[in-house]
Amino acid sequence: MLVVIGVALCFIIVPLVYLIAGAGAGLLDIRHLSVEQTLIAGAIGYVPLAALLLAVLPRVAKASLHELGFHAPSQGELAVGLGGIIAMWLVVTLVGTLISTLAHKHEAEAAVALMRQLRSPGEKVFFAFIAIALAPMLEELTFRVFLFNAFSRYMPLAWAALCSGVVFGIVHAQGTSGANYATQLLTVSVSLALGGIILAYVYSLTRCYWCSVITHAGFNAITVFIFLHAR
Repeated sequence: MLVVIGVALCFIIVPLVYLIAGAGAGLLDIRHLSVEQTLIAGAIGYVPLAALLLAVLPRVAKASLHELGFHAPSQGELAVGLGGIIAMWLVVTLVGTLISTLAHKHEAEAAVALMRQLRSPGEKVFFAFIAIALAPMLEELTFRVFLFNAFSRYMPLAWAALCSGVVFGIVHAQGTSGANYATQLLTVSVSLALGGIILAYVYSLTRCYWCSVITHAGFNAITVFIFLHAR
């Protein structure tokens, strides 16, 4: 429970301190954040969160970091991670498109909505770095190494993958209103929950943190490339 509280604090308190400090110093307007300021606010909690999880996970899981998946992948494990990119992209894209078509609604997740605001080359590079490098490493540490392993101690593998995937999908729904959030739970969370399940199975099959990071980063890279190339 203390670990969960610590994770929440890193995600909420650290960015909040940045926003309050910046507003107090007259460096930013919380009501009208620039794209760069939004990216910094979202990413600033990554370092303390990663440090917290890496420090407490071995004690909580009663396993070394190596046993938790922090080791170089073998060729076979690397193949699973690369194959996971294809599986995740196909499943998330097809299911997301099907749901949006049937529901006659399309709500983009927060990251995609932010991509639409990118203008300068610097903003695009900064966003790509966060989306393809920082976010996959932090989210795989949180949702697979921590959350999936925690669930798998109390339930079968399939249920642990499902539960961690559902949490992963819900976290990515960030609507600005009740109706908007409910729509995102349908059009965004369901498909990304399935993507989270695939990531859990990649991690479970390989027991290698870097393999699920590769799958996650590859999926994000395809999304970023397609979006920026289409603009």
